[in-house]
Amino acid sequence: MSQDDVDRDPGSVTDQRLQQGQAMREAMEAVDTGVTGDIDFVAPSVRDNPARIGLGLVVVLAGLAAVVGVDAVPDLPFGNGVVAGISISAILTGALVLVRRTFTDYETATTADVEYRESVTVPGADFDDALAGAIHGTSRRRVDARRDATDRLRRAALAIYAQAERIPEAEAREAVAAGTWTDDPVAAEFLSAESSVATTGDQVRSLVGRRPKLATGADRVLVELAALAPGVDAADWGSEASTDADRPATVRTTDRRRRQVDRRTNRWTGLTGLGLLAVGVGIWAGHSAVPPSLMVAAATVVGAAGYVYLSSPPPVELAVERELSTTDPAPGEEVTVTVRVTNESDDLLPDLRLVDGIPPAVRVVDGSPRFATALRAGETVAFSYTVEAVRGDHPFDPVQVILRDFSGALERERHVQSDDGTTLSTALELSADEEVPVHPQTARRVGRVVTDTGGSGVELHSVREYQRGDPLSRIDWNRVARTGEFATLLFREEHAATVVVLVDARAEAYVAPRVDAPSAVDHGIAAADVVVASLIGAGDSVGLAALSPERCWLEPRGGATQAARARSLLERHPAFDGNRPEGAFYGEFAERRLRRELPSDAQLVLCSPLCDDDAVDIVRQLHARGFPVTVLSPDVTASGSTGQRLATVERAMRISRLRRVGVRVVDWDPANPLETAIDAAQRRWSA
Repeated sequence: MSQDDVDRDPGSVTDQRLQQGQAMREAMEAVDTGVTGDIDFVAPSVRDNPARIGLGLVVVLAGLAAVVGVDAVPDLPFGNGVVAGISISAILTGALVLVRRTFTDYETATTADVEYRESVTVPGADFDDALAGAIHGTSRRRVDARRDATDRLRRAALAIYAQAERIPEAEAREAVAAGTWTDDPVAAEFLSAESSVATTGDQVRSLVGRRPKLATGADRVLVELAALAPGVDAADWGSEASTDADRPATVRTTDRRRRQVDRRTNRWTGLTGLGLLAVGVGIWAGHSAVPPSLMVAAATVVGAAGYVYLSSPPPVELAVERELSTTDPAPGEEVTVTVRVTNESDDLLPDLRLVDGIPPAVRVVDGSPRFATALRAGETVAFSYTVEAVRGDHPFDPVQVILRDFSGALERERHVQSDDGTTLSTALELSADEEVPVHPQTARRVGRVVTDTGGSGVELHSVREYQRGDPLSRIDWNRVARTGEFATLLFREEHAATVVVLVDARAEAYVAPRVDAPSAVDHGIAAADVVVASLIGAGDSVGLAALSPERCWLEPRGGATQAARARSLLERHPAFDGNRPEGAFYGEFAERRLRRELPSDAQLVLCSPLCDDDAVDIVRQLHARGFPVTVLSPDVTASGSTGQRLATVERAMRISRLRRVGVRVVDWDPANPLETAIDAAQRRWSA
């Protein structure tokens, strides 16, 4: 066959491959978009094989008759050998099926953790995981985890002790190794060079309910480090930290894949084996005098297993309506979501489970987006829950539907989009109520920053000899009246500042004291909202950028139009959508690119939790390159676990490092207004 014949032949290999590819693309698009409909896998039905079903029903009815005493089956003319073979075969087959059941997992749909906002890391939870592994892990794991935890504490002690005592790091290392860095003998021995890594004793202590020495030693070390770190008060920590059951989860992963699957749950796996085992035992008990009624009665179990295997759930024909209590909520306002689901099929839905598709950046604050019920044909049910509005446009995902039949042996998982395509939209209201301090580095435009240059202004700078063309309003007429000499008054010029607000939106910045709390990125965006509005209101040129794999750059300008541009980016740019970025972020390249984009007279206001050393390195590089930096740092650390306390101490040292090189840092507790933190920082800077 020629190539032309292949192309013309509708049944050719090429055409078949094209059709297969098209079918695969349509299936993938259906899964990605959440479009419901039939899928290739069709559950078996009792109507597929009517002859076999009829024979099975006869056997089942005969077995049921035997159960009630009606012997409708004649004796079988089998010899003892044949009967014994059948019996042994049935027993072995049934036993194998039952053994297989013990290794078969119950399979069902995995529902998304829609109550939580994507993956949020608790600061210090990785250290808590290391402590838990050092106590409860395998033998090798315990040794490695204990060594890792000790090394991290030792590195923190070296940095903090060297900075607090203003000594070289080599000298601090000797002090830590010798145990002379602290007066606490437990803390000194824990980090000393002679510290052991024995783990068996801690495992025994944990089993009997006593606190492991590893956890006790780590807490004693942290108390001593808190005394050396500026701004940390160990008295607020309480007497004892948790390291195991009470410690917060490290990461909450939200699975939002939209599957359209018919699956067997394996709930009744082993029922056939039980029936075969009963048949075999019944035959063996009768030997040559086979009681057929007993054998057929036992076979009813096999018939029941066949019914379970052949059953299928009703079709998923649902209509979803979603209603919001308010259409224009303010950020932080609570919004009630009401979901109504109607069964548009003619069948009863005996086991219907629903999970509403909450947007990834939205958090549930009351009620539950999950609902389970049985739904008759044409019936409508409704359920409600409350979410907290956040800036931007957040479309709801399709509702996850899990449907099972009466037996629960087969389930269908679908995703049904609402008829109206609900979107939660919240606009930012840029507030200019707070005056944000800036560095004295300015542009050559009139503004609010007082300079050391003489010119027009409000504060007297100097007096010089009159020159032709000087404004009459700036002539010192008092001097003219006294001496007859003309002189010109010079005032301190006020120039505008060029400021770029930089939001730390890296994956590392998605940290919170609890997995269900707002992340540091949310607090950073709120701070950026205040800063942008305040600076533009003061007449400065303001730009916007993000530390994120998603590039975001708004060139510094002034005016109301610039405020609208910044508001639009903060509300809708992918870098600020509330989802932890998945792409890699390379700090060195990002810092270089930012330096190329910044005007030469620009300064930066960075909103960052300072949760790792990479953020500190970027700030120090920019500050050293001539771009003054002010850091607004929301404190999202806590003290509920040993790891959280370590994260608190490490963050305090990062702030101290920045302040020592001249970087202004506003340490902000999000529980209090940002204005309070800025006022306290200004008093510190002017002291």
